[in-house]
Amino acid sequence: MSGDPPEEIAAAVLYARQGCSPCFALKRLAARSARRHGVPLRVVDIDSDPALRERYDREVPVLDLPGGGRLQGRVPAGEVDEAFRRAAGRGGGAAWLKRLPGFAAGDAPKRPTGDRKS
Repeated sequence: MSGDPPEEIAAAVLYARQGCSPCFALKRLAARSARRHGVPLRVVDIDSDPALRERYDREVPVLDLPGGGRLQGRVPAGEVDEAFRRAAGRGGGAAWLKRLPGFAAGDAPKRPTGDRKS
């Protein structure tokens, strides 16, 4: 292990409101993809702040991703997952293993090299 602190990933922010079906759907998709790609997710109820309500009233759901990506409205699951993958800065695959203890860069388990009996 390198001893360097883990790189912080900025949070994705979902602007939504209660009773909004597209907001509920995007929240579920975003939560799943956020977990999968290790990107923190904050959900903000726009009705809790008059300035947010004025800004996003007819726009929700709006998902702002680290790095400047934005999704809005009804979005297919694959598109949400791809946006989180890009936001995490990973190429997908087993990159999530790097976050597990003992699996830092260069610490991946080695396959046995002995002879196998058939």
